[in-house]
Amino acid sequence: MDIDHKSMEAAGKAIHDDGGEFARAIIQDRSNVETLRVYLGEDEAALIFRRGKDGHPGYDAAQKDLDTALDNLSKSYEAIGAAVTAMSKNVKAADWANMVDKNAFVHGLVEFGKQQPKDIPVPTTPVELA
Repeated sequence: MDIDHKSMEAAGKAIHDDGGEFARAIIQDRSNVETLRVYLGEDEAALIFRRGKDGHPGYDAAQKDLDTALDNLSKSYEAIGAAVTAMSKNVKAADWANMVDKNAFVHGLVEFGKQQPKDIPVPTTPVELA
């Protein structure tokens, strides 16, 4: 499988980073919207708008749901980016394993590296000095 791992890992990091940037932007936007709350007032219409009525959710419930959805979206970007990077690393490992299986010389070296140290035979024949 031909994959440009450098490009794939860079894309994964960029997607992950986009999630962080998205989260920071949402925090700022949420703060901007929150400043408008003081203009809603405290009369009956404003309270119905914010709290809802007769089983219908109001602004506060919708805002909470939106906050949860945006938080999940931000985390999704980060998780997808991490998954793309992990996928590249997994393919690299699979490519290495495939290459080892197909190349007898490399396979032999890997198997040799797995061996446990063995005793080195030493001749025990007595030697006479002349």
